[in-house]
Amino acid sequence: MLEQRDYDFLHALWTRRAIFTYVLFAFNIFVFVLMELAGGTTNEATLLAFGVKSNPEIDQGQVWRLLTPIFIHIGLLHLFFNSYALWMVGPQVEKIYGGARFFILYVLTGVAGVLASYWRNPDVISAGASGAIFGLFGVLLVFGIKYRKSIPPFFQRTVGAGVLPVIVINLIIGFSFPAIDNAAHIGGLIAGGVLAFVLPYEQPGSSTHRSFTLARNALLAIIAVSFYQVATHYDGPSPSVRNLYWGWGRILGSKSSIQDFVDAVNTSQQTLDKSFRQMSSRRLDPGSLAGMKSELSAAVDSLERAPSISPRADQAVRELREIAQLQVGLVEDIERSGVMTYSQSRRALENEDRYAQVKESFSNWVKLEGAKHGIQHPR
Repeated sequence: MLEQRDYDFLHALWTRRAIFTYVLFAFNIFVFVLMELAGGTTNEATLLAFGVKSNPEIDQGQVWRLLTPIFIHIGLLHLFFNSYALWMVGPQVEKIYGGARFFILYVLTGVAGVLASYWRNPDVISAGASGAIFGLFGVLLVFGIKYRKSIPPFFQRTVGAGVLPVIVINLIIGFSFPAIDNAAHIGGLIAGGVLAFVLPYEQPGSSTHRSFTLARNALLAIIAVSFYQVATHYDGPSPSVRNLYWGWGRILGSKSSIQDFVDAVNTSQQTLDKSFRQMSSRRLDPGSLAGMKSELSAAVDSLERAPSISPRADQAVRELREIAQLQVGLVEDIERSGVMTYSQSRRALENEDRYAQVKESFSNWVKLEGAKHGIQHPR
């Protein structure tokens, strides 16, 4: 037989809804999709533009980067594992502490994880919800110890010392892989334990105190302002649906958006250079015209599929595609006439002049911004 106190505790646990857990779960996925549209979650330019932890930028005053990394994930596996952990542990903590306190715990432990990473790993960028998730583990650990005499005995097996094996295993995994930011995990874990020691949980039958509601709303406002700052200072790749194709390729380990962008541009330039040389030499027999048209059409298709890198790079790709399309049309006209007329020669020269301007503009962009996107200017 359950004691009335134990029954009230379990009833509160079963009837409370874990709304904020699922809101956070959905928001993380939403940010992930936005980043895939804007060049991908493994693209360093995209990561920096969306607000990952980066010490140089934080030192220059971009303090919102202490908060935004909590909602950013680097690659699908990173998102999957953190989402799974949040789905498993989040509802438990939210039902114990109530929605307002749970949200406060999640955000503050996440920020503590970012601060720990800022302190211990100053030379690398980082992001992810794992600091906040370890914070929730720390909450459950201290909650189970603090309230061990007032919670149902069988419930104690899932909190307190019951979560220690999970914490230890995950910390060992973190120390085993250099790419994992264990400083953020430990920072979130410690912060979660401290906050659980200070903050009382939401007793069965009680309502959320106004101070916690105000604190939650203040944090929501700070998050909104932080992402507004991200949007205001955004200088990453332009969002584009076609980037999803390259995003899935990166997830599967078969494609690189930067390399495919470079390949598309280089191939189109080589094809256009060749077409202009052939037209200038007037060696335009039916076979060479057919080959030229096929290569130019392939270049057009490649440029249409090229991933988005930045507004200026996208403009160059559009102009290269338009020039290649004009060349295709010119080749078709020459095929119909059988010879290259004076007006067609003028069109070829106009296309070549425009192409030279686009090449110069693109070369200047590579000099100024290429390194940021991992594109080296040829020496």
